[in-house]
Amino acid sequence: MLDFAEGASAHEKSYITIGPIPEAVDPQELHSKKAPFSTISHHSLVHTIELILPKDVYTAIWSSIREKLGRPRYIQVIMPLITLLEGDFFNDFVKPGSVLILSEGRPGVDDVFSLEQGILTLQMSRDKYERTGLTGKPIRSGGRKHEKERFAIEIDLRQPSMLHGKKGFERIIWACRNVLNASVTWLLICDAVSQNSLDKAAAALQKYQPRILDCEFEEIAHPVVRVPPLSMDEVRSQSSLAALEDYCNEVSEWLGLVSLQSPRISVDDVIDPYLSRYAVPQSESTQLQSTALVILRWQGVMGSRWINQLLVSYLLQRELRTDRLSVWSALSASAFPRVAVENKDGYTILSLRESAETKGSSFVAWEFIGASLST
Repeated sequence: MLDFAEGASAHEKSYITIGPIPEAVDPQELHSKKAPFSTISHHSLVHTIELILPKDVYTAIWSSIREKLGRPRYIQVIMPLITLLEGDFFNDFVKPGSVLILSEGRPGVDDVFSLEQGILTLQMSRDKYERTGLTGKPIRSGGRKHEKERFAIEIDLRQPSMLHGKKGFERIIWACRNVLNASVTWLLICDAVSQNSLDKAAAALQKYQPRILDCEFEEIAHPVVRVPPLSMDEVRSQSSLAALEDYCNEVSEWLGLVSLQSPRISVDDVIDPYLSRYAVPQSESTQLQSTALVILRWQGVMGSRWINQLLVSYLLQRELRTDRLSVWSALSASAFPRVAVENKDGYTILSLRESAETKGSSFVAWEFIGASLST
């Protein structure tokens, strides 16, 4: 893993991982500890997914993938925090750790609550923290560095002691009823293979009129663009760490322009250099290629399990092709803000097929970590 950071840019980090994609990936074993699937698992909830494909790849395999890939869905519901700790929902979903939930709010400013794998995290101001009577720890808020203005409380609700009637659990119930008692908007997905569990979760929360929503999906046809050299041979040819850093930064910038549908990368682009001096990166040994692209975009609430399934399905379908498709694709995700400082903002995974003589695929993954501008 390479950590490229320097001077003024040290507050915003990009962790870059390069390596082979594990062979014989089982679609049922989606929580792999190996990169690049581990990068996806580090971001449990995201709001935007983009899959950038050359048009020949899209035409050849996307219809097969879409038939097998389930539609991502989520629940939006307005309710108080205490709801998570009562009734069938607590017993059937919170205790087993089968739901991922995030409340509304701005980290570092508002009260923000989340539930992941049965661990309830409560972020709040000092005033509310002291009133709850619960034990937590100070967290960075993006304000003055040495002032402990905000606190976080983490509670593992899967523990046997987290039951009604137990002293410690009753303290949590009291805090939720008397201090953290405002109704807020929640986003919820089920970390389970079957989508039926989402319907069951909605039924358990029926009192609060939950809404089951489908993630918005769109296909965007991109005009023919200039493509930089995207291959593992190009990665390996970099003569130094500094050269590899420059190459990774240039490719990341180009992928960002693709996502923005910028005309600067179009083969027909003509612009005065006074307004823009951007040029698609190229190497001395490889000429720029031109191809049409397709961007597949989902927006809503998606979990790491579904995204891993998307990537695995794509890789398996691509490897089944015997003809020569374009040898690259890029999967990008933008995550919800969870903390005020050094939030995990998202990632991009560029998959690259090896040469015809060498089977398998490799990847370059960027994991983006942000920070408060004020320290």
